[in-house]
Amino acid sequence: MPSAPQSLIYVVDDDPAVLHSTRFLIECEGHRVETFSDGSELLAAFPGPQPAFVLLDQVMAGMDGLEVFGRLRKLDAHVPVVLITGHPDPGIRTRARAAGIPLVDKPLVFDALLGLLAEDAAHVSAPRA
Repeated sequence: MPSAPQSLIYVVDDDPAVLHSTRFLIECEGHRVETFSDGSELLAAFPGPQPAFVLLDQVMAGMDGLEVFGRLRKLDAHVPVVLITGHPDPGIRTRARAAGIPLVDKPLVFDALLGLLAEDAAHVSAPRA
């Protein structure tokens, strides 16, 4: 049973197969999902319905995930974000750690992802200031 039914989750990835499979998994856990094919689409959604969580691909055309994360923080300083990557080199890990953003490797380890969703859902249940 999901810990926060009907939470809105944003998923950003330029790979349609990843978007589809990730949407399916998260919806099966009882959450609503909106998908975006790049960072610009995600940033255009703010302000708007506030997600409980953003799952953000690192390697995308245009802005990479960490650049999108920096811009997102200027729009919403509190939305939880997890970075995902199919290219987990040490530089990306170092940059993600410095930015304070968790990093999950592709193919996604769905148990780990669902654990992060559950942790963040517990934190976002309180109203935002």
